[in-house]
Amino acid sequence: MRELKLGLALGAGGTKGAAHVGVLRELDDAGIRIDAIAGTSIGALYGAAYAAGYTPAFIEAGIRECPHRDVLRFFQHRLRIRHPNRLARRFYDALAGLQIESLATPFAATASDIVRHCPVVIDHGPVIDALEASIAIPFLARPVAHQGRYLLDGGFWDAAPVDAALQIGADVIVAVELGDPYTLPEPLRRPASWMARRLSGVGNRRTLAGLPFTIEAMARETVPGRTANLVLRPLISRRSNSPFRMMQCLEAGAAAARAALPAIRALLAGEPLPAPAAAYAPSAAAELEGGGI
Repeated sequence: MRELKLGLALGAGGTKGAAHVGVLRELDDAGIRIDAIAGTSIGALYGAAYAAGYTPAFIEAGIRECPHRDVLRFFQHRLRIRHPNRLARRFYDALAGLQIESLATPFAATASDIVRHCPVVIDHGPVIDALEASIAIPFLARPVAHQGRYLLDGGFWDAAPVDAALQIGADVIVAVELGDPYTLPEPLRRPASWMARRLSGVGNRRTLAGLPFTIEAMARETVPGRTANLVLRPLISRRSNSPFRMMQCLEAGAAAARAALPAIRALLAGEPLPAPAAAYAPSAAAELEGGGI
């Protein structure tokens, strides 16, 4: 019987986040138990659903059955889970009333404090509140007032929230990275910081409050957090961020996880990894990059 606790750290990526569901499905099919899960942005949304006890098959069915227009309307309505559009209603009906500390699997969401300019780990309180903060993309959504802070999307700090997964009890971490946080080239950082300070008077409740924060976040010196024991990179291109390509992204995530299964089992057994972590990506990545809608 294994004693090491496996944690998943699911990164940001918009509709590319369907890859996370592919990873969850593959691990579930292989009988590998997830003991803790942390997510940021779309990773928090799918991670919370899994932590609440919904199976990967159930979550995947929701993706398959969801019309593309419902995904677009979810974005048009500022990613508010409490909005009565059909996709928001699905998440609301599934997660309303749940508290993070009562979920079947330990869970945390990460967000960004736009006043203190720092990452925030949300590991208690209402699930819906945490998710609305973690997925609040600047300029699209207003900052979310939560637990005495003003919060936006958590994807500004790390490719995946490894530190948060460790904080909630995981011993070994498998991260799923769908891209790196964007940073400005060095020559642009100082003028960008100056511009952010000039714009800092925008009220925290306004949609434009995300502008100075975002500029400052992109201009900062990158300070990576702790690295995962194993990293899955489905190699999904930027143009894959479309509701029309979600099933391709899901299968790319499943392929990356399938390739990594021997390494994950070795990791949980305390054995040396059979290959570098960065190698775990789908062999069909080139097809995903180049083809389809």
